[in-house]
Amino acid sequence: MIANNISNNDIVISIIGFNSPYGTEIDNYFFRKESETKALIIEDHDPQKFLKPKGQRFLNKATLLYCNAAFHAIHNRSLSSIINEAPERIGLYDGTELSNLEDCFIFDLTAKNQGPDRVSPMKAPSTIANAAASQMAIQAGIKGPNFSVCAGMAGSLQALDIASLHLKQGITDYGVIASTEVRNEYQESIRRGNETLHRPVSTELGIAMVLERRETLSEAGRKPLATIKKIHSETHTEDLPTEAFLYQNISGMAALFSFDTIIFSGGTSVIDETIFEEVLRKNGLSTSVIYPENLFGDNDNAGGMLGIAYAVSVFEGKSIHKTDQENILVLSADKAGTVILTIIEKTK
Repeated sequence: MIANNISNNDIVISIIGFNSPYGTEIDNYFFRKESETKALIIEDHDPQKFLKPKGQRFLNKATLLYCNAAFHAIHNRSLSSIINEAPERIGLYDGTELSNLEDCFIFDLTAKNQGPDRVSPMKAPSTIANAAASQMAIQAGIKGPNFSVCAGMAGSLQALDIASLHLKQGITDYGVIASTEVRNEYQESIRRGNETLHRPVSTELGIAMVLERRETLSEAGRKPLATIKKIHSETHTEDLPTEAFLYQNISGMAALFSFDTIIFSGGTSVIDETIFEEVLRKNGLSTSVIYPENLFGDNDNAGGMLGIAYAVSVFEGKSIHKTDQENILVLSADKAGTVILTIIEKTK
């Protein structure tokens, strides 16, 4: 296995921002009671009123959720003064591919069936892939790297990978990464086409993380939630079953780090879980595999980041799952072939 970036050993996750129908505390989402059910749709996409009220009616749900989660993380990390002093040193990354799908369809269908003059020009930005991160830059005054990725169900980990790389290369001092899930009939159509109806669908949500170097967090008198030890990306182009291809990559990580837990979060539907675990077992890799999507529903984009947040909860002793190791492997995969593995280390 050849690593595609330099070591991320000093890059830490300092804070998490979150929003879902269960509120803005991610623990309430993970550890809700079985009897507690809520709608899939978020009623208030900006409950803390972080966004400027002007022009909000022209923003789509994906943008509102992205901005809210990103602002939540920025607020919890107290980054406002740093943004004011050096806005070019903060990067914005959107690990989302499908959340603005509805806006694209409506825009195109309206123009085709009713004529281009019937489409509001104020709605055009919502069809752009980088609409959410761009709007966040405007709202917060951030002037650093700003873009979205397109790795599908592995998208949020890909965004995390790029943010880590920019920190290691000295391009930024802080990376604000967010990913969103939006529910509508267009996503449901894709879901039916992917034949993933056997697993529940996730609620709408937004999740954000702030990445930074360990020293800047220590200078602020804070402890990290976790350390990103390594991120590795691969594209499945070999004539191998997906489960065997995943084992090859996992075994490469196992040669470098000790872990007894794999969190497969993001793209669980691309594998057969029984075959996957059998391949691991037959090759002598004794690990526990956790599938958060079986509990919380399939994600189009944000699964990887949710997996990392779930790993943090395991380290903090909040989960029913336990580990005796300092590391957890978080894994996401997309049906197009992208596979991303992330080693998360417990806070020391």
